[in-house]
Amino acid sequence: MKAKNGWLSVVLCLLLMLSAVSLAAAQDQGNDGHGGMMSDAMPTIGPNVTIRFAAMVGTRPAACGIIYEGLGTQGSPISLNDYRFYVSNVRLINAAGEEVPIELTQDGQWQYNNTALLDFEDGTELCSETGTAEMNNKITGTVPAGEYTGIVFDVGVPFELNHLDTATAPAPLNLPAMWWNWRTGYKFVRIDMQTPRSQTPQWFIHLGSTGCDAPDNNTPPQAPCANPNLPSVRFDGFDPLRNFIVADLEALLAGVNLDESTPMPPGCMSGVDDPDCVGLFPGFGLDLTTGQLSEANPQTFFRFE
Repeated sequence: MKAKNGWLSVVLCLLLMLSAVSLAAAQDQGNDGHGGMMSDAMPTIGPNVTIRFAAMVGTRPAACGIIYEGLGTQGSPISLNDYRFYVSNVRLINAAGEEVPIELTQDGQWQYNNTALLDFEDGTELCSETGTAEMNNKITGTVPAGEYTGIVFDVGVPFELNHLDTATAPAPLNLPAMWWNWRTGYKFVRIDMQTPRSQTPQWFIHLGSTGCDAPDNNTPPQAPCANPNLPSVRFDGFDPLRNFIVADLEALLAGVNLDESTPMPPGCMSGVDDPDCVGLFPGFGLDLTTGQLSEANPQTFFRFE
């Protein structure tokens, strides 16, 4: 039954993606006659805009209850316990090269202020311990109507929202599973895996800020953390009407040996002295020692199709 439920999740994910693409195209065609029209001219986008995301493991949709083979430097098998991440400060690039912020729809569930949660686990199978039944594969908002040629966004929660209390914070910043404590803040990316060949048969990816200066874990810092660990992603040539953004776990893990892990805790928790983070951080486009963007290692986690 586990395999059956897992494949049902994959089929549902694919149907949701196809439905979102078809719906967006239909809406754009009906938007004052702009967008979605096949022509040599660039389509007009806005005021309403939807950016679609997909979670993949290489060419395979990510889903709870599936065993994926051939990951990391040793071709390891994995299965998923969680697959969620925050994005923020989403901007479209206009024809003049200017970055135009998308004003996110304040929906009371997935988007608050300039931050949104993408959730690709459905709370079934191995995802039942920390996951939820609800899923989200898109962000929605508005931009001035115009021609846009690309997209830029951050992966994570900006400092001004990163140190809230989940007990009182608005959704989607009210999830304890996506939060460490007041001092450190949120887990920008949470991907938990079962790794049966490892001496610690779990491997966690919890990306977030480190080096946060506060007296204790129950006190928020007054200044940004020393290592912000906020990946930035830019795609030129991205068309919201036709393209979607893929978060590819296989690409992220390309430099990681999943058969090994430093115990307590297993996997990478973003610590600068954690050896499990050394092969992982380049996939995020980050320098592990500084928490800043790495010019030597452009991110490989995201692509668009």
